[in-house]
Amino acid sequence: MRLKENNQLKLISFLIAILLFISVNENFKNFSVLGNSDNKSTAWVTEVPLEAEYDKDKLYVVGIPNTVSVKLSGSLAKVQKESVARHFKVKLNLKNAQIGDDQKVKLEIEGLESGLEGTVEPGTITISIREKVTREFKVTPTVKKERLLIGYEIEKLSVNNETVKISGDIDSINRIHEVRAESATRTKLSKNTKEEAKLVAYDSNYNKIEDIQIEPGSTVMSIELKSLEKEVPLEVNTIGKLPTGYDLISVTADVSKVTIRAENQETLDRITKMLVDVDLSDVKEETEERSNLKIYSKEDLRVATDTPIVKVTIKVRKK
Repeated sequence: MRLKENNQLKLISFLIAILLFISVNENFKNFSVLGNSDNKSTAWVTEVPLEAEYDKDKLYVVGIPNTVSVKLSGSLAKVQKESVARHFKVKLNLKNAQIGDDQKVKLEIEGLESGLEGTVEPGTITISIREKVTREFKVTPTVKKERLLIGYEIEKLSVNNETVKISGDIDSINRIHEVRAESATRTKLSKNTKEEAKLVAYDSNYNKIEDIQIEPGSTVMSIELKSLEKEVPLEVNTIGKLPTGYDLISVTADVSKVTIRAENQETLDRITKMLVDVDLSDVKEETEERSNLKIYSKEDLRVATDTPIVKVTIKVRKK
């Protein structure tokens, strides 16, 4: 009994050790420690947010990265502690900055514990400071044509945000020709739906304009479809002649009408009937069924139908 209890305690201790190992590794996944003594160690801490201080209502700054990396140096204990706690901050002070392009500015570390040294990578960045302009633009919802299944067309597109505010420097704002709502979804469309759509600004040549801020950055787009379909008669087209000694009584398809869909209304209006070909040259039985015969349009236009194949019954008699 005591041996069983000891084994259970060992198992519990082992599981706790595994959980502690996983927890430690999770906390340390964004930095790596170099060195194994208490005298001097270094660690790279990645994905440290960069805080930029400037008048965001009046200025627009291009070239500021979202995050940077920091190398910490000091005793092993302090490096490990600060790498996890992240009490320090990386800042870019532009309070006294002037408008102009290609300005080299230095990044600074604040809040490091005494006895630790920090180095930012990159330590210096090149930015452009411009006067901020904000204007309101109309949003144009768009859907790629290749997403539409044959027999459907867009009847109406709408978005929750009909207008959007865009901020940037005057040159970038003046380049904006159109703001589109674009969905990243590639699913084929055959029914009304709603999708999240990203807002993208384009110039007159439909190149994306990147150095701007769009608020909000996305919207919900409603897609309403129109079905392009109608019912037309199905006719059997006989090919060839019956073998000698037989007369044709009837040729009948299992359906007399089919519903068709086309890519556009013009194509749909041109189609007046669908055909199915039946070859009589080898029919020698009094009654014969031909299955899986494809139907097609007389006008040789691209159409779709819910009844792409039919069965035809041929009745003949000997003379």
